[in-house]
Amino acid sequence: MGVQDNSMWNCFKGIHIRRKNKTALDLTSPDSEEILKNRKNTWIQLAGHPGAFAPAGPNTIWKKRYTKDNNETEAYEALMEDTAHCIVPMFYREVEYNSEYFIEIEDLLQHFTDPNIMDIKMGTRTFLESEVMNASQRRDLYDKMIALDPDAPSEEERLSQAITKLRYMQFREHESSTADFGFRIEALRISGEPPTSNLKRVKTKEQIQRELLRFVNKRRRVQDLMLDRLAEIREKVQQSPFFMTHELIGSSLLLIYDRTEKCGIWLIDFSKTNPIPDDVTITHRVPWALGNHEDGFLFGVDNLIQFFSDIEIKEEISNCDPSQSSLEGAT
Repeated sequence: MGVQDNSMWNCFKGIHIRRKNKTALDLTSPDSEEILKNRKNTWIQLAGHPGAFAPAGPNTIWKKRYTKDNNETEAYEALMEDTAHCIVPMFYREVEYNSEYFIEIEDLLQHFTDPNIMDIKMGTRTFLESEVMNASQRRDLYDKMIALDPDAPSEEERLSQAITKLRYMQFREHESSTADFGFRIEALRISGEPPTSNLKRVKTKEQIQRELLRFVNKRRRVQDLMLDRLAEIREKVQQSPFFMTHELIGSSLLLIYDRTEKCGIWLIDFSKTNPIPDDVTITHRVPWALGNHEDGFLFGVDNLIQFFSDIEIKEEISNCDPSQSSLEGAT
């Protein structure tokens, strides 16, 4: 696999134990406030709830827990012992601070300088089955639907002026590329520019291809490294005891590279990751039906790999010297 920095990718069982004491932030340390002040000067939050993330130790971040359950903590603890631990951020601990709970995980941006970042929400379903079990008809959800798309309701729905939560959630999935391709681009940051987060309506093949091409910026090596890493993630998920016994709802792939063409992709966000019933087997590819717990995660990875493979990067001939060619944007 074409990787430039093996220390970033190669993980060994127990490494998180050795690193834990080195990077976790001691809140009683007199240096803590200065560390946080320096980190905030270069802090980037691309997506997620505003204020959900904060710099912690020199190489870690805190992520706030918004629900009573600790699904994400349990997921990370299990993943640190799983065969797929190399495709997720390093997990250090759960922290209670000022009566709120956080998880402390690896700051992935520490590996890069002024990086290009893309956050891609994976799967064909971004809601839990428990969220849509109630079949009651709701006027508020109908109003939300017509506010987004006045032509969306059926004749029956127009007469009743109400829809179920399942109908609304599936409508929302079809507003982006989630339903058709198993992923949607949530946010994008190009080096030297502010983040762009109004990308949830990017839906068609042409729109997706345009954003991916903008992200790669004519760097063929970046394209190749991203494809290598996506293929590795797909293999790791397929072979993982954890991932093949859990539904992945609302998880994302975080794609990062910088001007040196150092690249990384990690699987993040496990607050809606739940174990499936013992008598259920999932593929992460087949269409979802209530009760089968399929999420379309690998269906999305398959399509994302195809989209990256289809990116056409052409070498441009310099007007100054026709005998030389260059790849614009490469360093």
